Amino acid sequence: MTITQHDPYVEVGDDDLASVILEAFDAGREMPPHDRLVEIDNRLRDEIDRLVTYAQRLADRAVYRSRQWYALVQAIDRAEDRLQFQLSATPLAGALHVAELARRVHELRASGGVS
Repeated sequence: MTITQHDPYVEVGDDDLASVILEAFDAGREMPPHDRLVEIDNRLRDEIDRLVTYAQRLADRAVYRSRQWYALVQAIDRAEDRLQFQLSATPLAGALHVAELARRVHELRASGGVS
């Protein structure tokens, strides 16, 4: 089994998640209300938690210090670092925050071989 094979645990055919990611990336232009930013924040945090678990399993199986191992470890570290920050009450800072969470979801999915 190669590390890049898809795991059904990670496959997300969730249109809701895709729309949340798009909404997060557009939040800086659209400036959704704070309540919506909270919903986006929670959904992306849940997805990051799920993907970090999977990426950690892949990193454990990857050849130590290989490119794939480094990519996974870096994606995990950046995602966990981003989770330390809380959503700001100001619209622009909140929009930038959810956009960064969406980037971390995208990076974790890409490093784990999930389209």
